[in-house]
Amino acid sequence: MITARIEDYLEELFLLESTGKSVTVTELAERLKITKGTVTATIQKLVDLELVEHVRYGNLHLTEAGRLKGMITFRRHEGFRAFFHELLGLDREKSSEMACSMEHYVDNTTEERLYALLEYFRKAKAEHQPWVDEAFLAIEKPILLVPVPLTLCEPNSEGAILRLTADDPLRKKLIDLGFTAGAHVKFINSENEIFTCKIGKKTIELPLNEAAAIWIQQPPKNS
Repeated sequence: MITARIEDYLEELFLLESTGKSVTVTELAERLKITKGTVTATIQKLVDLELVEHVRYGNLHLTEAGRLKGMITFRRHEGFRAFFHELLGLDREKSSEMACSMEHYVDNTTEERLYALLEYFRKAKAEHQPWVDEAFLAIEKPILLVPVPLTLCEPNSEGAILRLTADDPLRKKLIDLGFTAGAHVKFINSENEIFTCKIGKKTIELPLNEAAAIWIQQPPKNS
């Protein structure tokens, strides 16, 4: 089984190989910041999977299958790094960290569409399309992109009800109390798993299970 950790090894071996250097266990351990013993044990797994060739105390060599897998992992890393850096405006280090977390969980279709999106963005940027600058301004605004349940609202915060996630009969009960989509709610506080809020002119106390089913879209914090 090829795990995320194995893919990390293959990616690093691919990068080292692309520099034209002979790759050793010692050098790989230094690059991965782990012990030689750990590297040796994992390399044996790679040999068993026919992804690496290794003669005891000799250099490491990727097989064709290992080289292909290493290149794919590296390519996906670069795609995500570019997405976070170029499209979302994150710094390079953060972008690389995020890419490392996601590169192992992408299928071919996702990868192809990611590159298509990057190419579209880069072309628009090169052509000075006005929407590119507008997009950067939009993503820098501190807008909450997802709602939160009433149970996670801060005391004295306000917002509009986006949805209810309860089934009947609780759903009907909440609607009858005025908790309908778009209704304005002010969360006052909670104590002993009782959540107090105001909807319209009514002050209502809800137990935790009922409050958890009410999802609130809050305005930006600086609005």
